[in-house]
Amino acid sequence: MSLTPTHEPLAAAMFNSRAESERSLTAPLPAPRYMAWWWWSGLGFAGLTVALWQAGDGRPAWKGDGLVGAVGQVFGGVGAVFKPTKPGGASIGSRLAFLLILLVLLYFLWRATRAWLAYKPGAVDVQQLEDATPLGTPKPSNVDLTARLRRRLSDSSMYPPATLPAQAPAESFLELLGDVEIDPDKLGTALPKLLGRLRPKLAYRVSGILQYRDGAPDPYGMTVTVTAFLFGGSRAKDVWGSDWDDVIRKAGSWTVSTLLPVTRAGRLPPWRRWWGQELKPELYEAYQEANTLSREGRHHEALEQYFTAVRLDPVNPYLRAELAETQEKMGLHIDALDTCQRALTLDGQSARGYRKRLWLSHWNPHPRRLRYFLHPRRYRELIGLRYRNSIILGTAETTARQWVAGAGTNGRQTCENLVPLLVDRYWPAALGLDGRRIPLRRKERKRRKDAGRNSLRQTLRSGNSAAIRLVMQRAAVQETARLASDDAWARVWLYWPARLWSWIRFCWPVSYYQSVRGTPSPVTRGAFHINRKVWAPLRLTWATSAYDATRKARKETHPYKWRWPYTWRLPVSRLSWEGLEIRSLRWRLRLAALLWTRRDWHTHYNAACVYAVAMYAHRWDRSTQRQLAARAIAHLAQAILATRGTAATVERSWLVEEDPDLALLRHKGTRPNTHFNNFVRTVYPSAEAFEQSPPSTRTDEQLREYDYRLLVEIAKVMQEVWNQRCDQGEADIQCATEWLRVERSMWKSVWEIADPGSRRRWQDRVSFIRYLQANCQPVATSALGFPPPLVPEEKAGQNGHPDSDGIEKTLTALQRDLEGRRGLARANGFLGRPFTNCQQGQQVLRAAATDGVTQLSAKRVQRLSTGYAAAWQTLDDWLEGEASHEAFRQALTDVPQLTRRRVTALREARTLRI
Repeated sequence: MSLTPTHEPLAAAMFNSRAESERSLTAPLPAPRYMAWWWWSGLGFAGLTVALWQAGDGRPAWKGDGLVGAVGQVFGGVGAVFKPTKPGGASIGSRLAFLLILLVLLYFLWRATRAWLAYKPGAVDVQQLEDATPLGTPKPSNVDLTARLRRRLSDSSMYPPATLPAQAPAESFLELLGDVEIDPDKLGTALPKLLGRLRPKLAYRVSGILQYRDGAPDPYGMTVTVTAFLFGGSRAKDVWGSDWDDVIRKAGSWTVSTLLPVTRAGRLPPWRRWWGQELKPELYEAYQEANTLSREGRHHEALEQYFTAVRLDPVNPYLRAELAETQEKMGLHIDALDTCQRALTLDGQSARGYRKRLWLSHWNPHPRRLRYFLHPRRYRELIGLRYRNSIILGTAETTARQWVAGAGTNGRQTCENLVPLLVDRYWPAALGLDGRRIPLRRKERKRRKDAGRNSLRQTLRSGNSAAIRLVMQRAAVQETARLASDDAWARVWLYWPARLWSWIRFCWPVSYYQSVRGTPSPVTRGAFHINRKVWAPLRLTWATSAYDATRKARKETHPYKWRWPYTWRLPVSRLSWEGLEIRSLRWRLRLAALLWTRRDWHTHYNAACVYAVAMYAHRWDRSTQRQLAARAIAHLAQAILATRGTAATVERSWLVEEDPDLALLRHKGTRPNTHFNNFVRTVYPSAEAFEQSPPSTRTDEQLREYDYRLLVEIAKVMQEVWNQRCDQGEADIQCATEWLRVERSMWKSVWEIADPGSRRRWQDRVSFIRYLQANCQPVATSALGFPPPLVPEEKAGQNGHPDSDGIEKTLTALQRDLEGRRGLARANGFLGRPFTNCQQGQQVLRAAATDGVTQLSAKRVQRLSTGYAAAWQTLDDWLEGEASHEAFRQALTDVPQLTRRRVTALREARTLRI
């Protein structure tokens, strides 16, 4: 389941109102107003029709009454215009009037087609890059760099390279006429030429000039220019990078971010609010990089890019929704809940207004329930975020467990920061939790509110997992009901124009038909109703049963009764967890999707989740479990068959490894697990034998397994780095000093990763990966397995790694080894090996440089590199199970230490005898 920079003086900008600045167009390339030009084209066509009707007065093409007669008179006017003057044709004045109106209409159509092409846009002409670098500058050929730039723009799935001749259209309407001979008596030959030249071929052109500056940190550059033929505007920028690939990447990102706010793609999520404004290239690049890393399973690094994008665009709900989804995939449910809760009001409503709408009773005809009927686009902006929030609250057995454990990125502080927000928003869910009577009279509203706030605050801070789970489930039921209701109101205006246009294209023979136009809804109507009527009430029944069991174990004096609060929307009928029947579930699911016969993949998937959750109610009844599992797998198979495009591939990791609803299907050693594994083998065939993957959420064991794989890949990279240094011969003394500084940071990071208390500090891993990539070029960027994905795409057991207990023992032993040496070093006044070697080696090399030594001999570079390469190789062998722990400790001891002999000649070398 931003502030836009202005180009006005500061004194003038201070007195501009906020509303005026928001309405102003700040993009250097103006947005095409194609609708206005098409309206004026229609007005010109109406004027031309009236003129022809007047010219055909008394000379109709056919006789008739009403509309038929009027059409005949119009065509009679066409015949009179093209007929010679003497045999009864139109007069010269009528012909000139017709010609003038026709030219005005052609001008409007010309501007309208150009504006529409600029808005679509069509193919973008990427010209051959020009070379302005000095002679001898190392670079690929201009043709190769041009191809890279075109591929970069094509990878954005927005702007294909031009397949038309790279020739700009006419700049003005008079140039469009060109050498067309306009003769009133020969309009039949002039009109086809005009209509042939009316259609534009290109709207934008991208050109670039390669540059080079010596002695700068980023020596390679390009002056990239985007030219818009619509209004003759252009925009240019200098981009610089460390290599030519970096320059091409920045140039492509800047080009796309220039065209996005003025084209049709800027109307789609997540860039709709940037329409007509200046989009930062850093924002677009961070978003694209985050999507790429997320698809590759490198969720740690994707989170960093998503946070960068959110920092650059803090009010974008789409970015928040994708950030929360990535956090949930990493098992950071508390962080994902925090992200969703703080973004639920980004569609313009206040926190108080959101709470009142959420708990609005179904019989109250308040105007606030029509909010998304009047503003359906606001609903579309927040639908993904609200649905993600309802799912996180709905899977409360995981969220509540992490809440009690304080498993957020910042530990317990993340939960404490969320308490005031949850208390203010969901206090009605805590009413009646303590067994007291709920006051329903209007005069006692303040008392009811205070009681709910106090009850929820105490529950969230009590550490009672069952009570926290029950409150979250009750909040999830209300969120799901309100979301389904808002979806019903928003669909009145939101989706039928796209469907109407789709049917028109289906019936129009010359169109390339596509069944879906624009961005479809991420959640279908049938999926909403299954969640509201079956999935959420079923999970609430489960949470209530678990809460009653804990109260019974504690021998509570007052019994708890499951009550629906005064504002809740009732489901179809009451559910019973102990007496749950398959027939009842089938009837509910059919009733939920009765009016929505389109069985899309989301509806089938949510139905499968309902059957999988119901397996918990019959955990000890193997026969009923097998029946529920069979129905769940059948709906999963239908969901896969109903997917379109790459939906099945995208949802693979969530279905097979992560979805908490399907946890019992993935429970190893059971009959349902055997059927589920057969289903996975059928749907996702693999060359390797399929084995049971770890639990569905990112547990501590899975995070430690990722740390284990990360250390293995780090050891391989550092071994290759030192091997390359060994082969290069002599080294500059300053370069060797930098080697030891980086090496010391590497071992410190290894110690931090091996620390058991840093499992969920994903920022440390990302910072270490970035540090290694920046200081160990080009080995770190070209290594195939570095950095490893959080979830490998294909799993076969543990890929030769030990189990979770073995991984924990190995990492703890590594952390203790390095911690023990650091403790010994602190007692002796210096850092222990390998920290000792790095720090003392830096001091020795700095002293040698002060005495005039500029080079480290090839023999010493070879011995130093061999020692450190052996240490990293032994670490790799130990983690892979090919060497013992003692061998690794011995390799650390054998790392050579740089020392310096006091030679007088070194001091005398500073004097020059003449």
